[in-house]
Amino acid sequence: MDAGISARRIRRTLEEIGLAMSQIRGVLITHDHIDHIQALTLLTKKYRLPVYCTEGTRKGILRNRTTYDLDQEMFRPLQPGVPFTLAGLTISAFPVSHDALDAVGYHIANSSRSIALATDLGVIGDAAAGYLRKANVLVLESNYDEEMLLNGRYPQQLKQRVHGEMGHLCNTHASGFISDHYHPGISHILLCHLSAENNTPHRAIQTLQQSFEQKGVRLSPSTVIRALPRGSRSELFVIE
Repeated sequence: MDAGISARRIRRTLEEIGLAMSQIRGVLITHDHIDHIQALTLLTKKYRLPVYCTEGTRKGILRNRTTYDLDQEMFRPLQPGVPFTLAGLTISAFPVSHDALDAVGYHIANSSRSIALATDLGVIGDAAAGYLRKANVLVLESNYDEEMLLNGRYPQQLKQRVHGEMGHLCNTHASGFISDHYHPGISHILLCHLSAENNTPHRAIQTLQQSFEQKGVRLSPSTVIRALPRGSRSELFVIE
């Protein structure tokens, strides 16, 4: 899911958990910003990995000076809302609100469990909400703390972009959605894409816990809640 770090680092990280690049069946791309596509040239040319993305994302990848020369034969087109099968999993892309053409999130399911990932979105639209609500594992952006963004060092124009409907999801909105739609079938809540400048893992988790408390939500003792780290591998989550 996305390839925003180097291919070498992807390979080494897989090796740390006992996997090889040869076991990877494809790369799902959410959108064409460089922090999500950096490794695609090597992944397509050296490792021959197919790249699944929307047409708008494909065009954006080919316009980027880092990825314009990837192997175009490895593109696999997809359309939001049209499921396809990969490695025995049923995968559906859904549109998200972000300042990239054809940005999407993904819902991935087998016969009994499902994961929904939505990152880089300013608001949670109806399509995204529908897929997130039915997932057992939520991987949802919790990018910034509103107070930290307001008082931080970003120039005003960038603050407006981050805070806008085509920008990123704040802790309050991410937590509000999760607490509104929590059910005992949710086994993992993984907050992702935390800003290094305008957020901390503690603030993201604290905001979520406060939202649960304010709404009287009783969590299952087995529900795993984490703020995924930036710049390093998370713990390994096994979905059973």
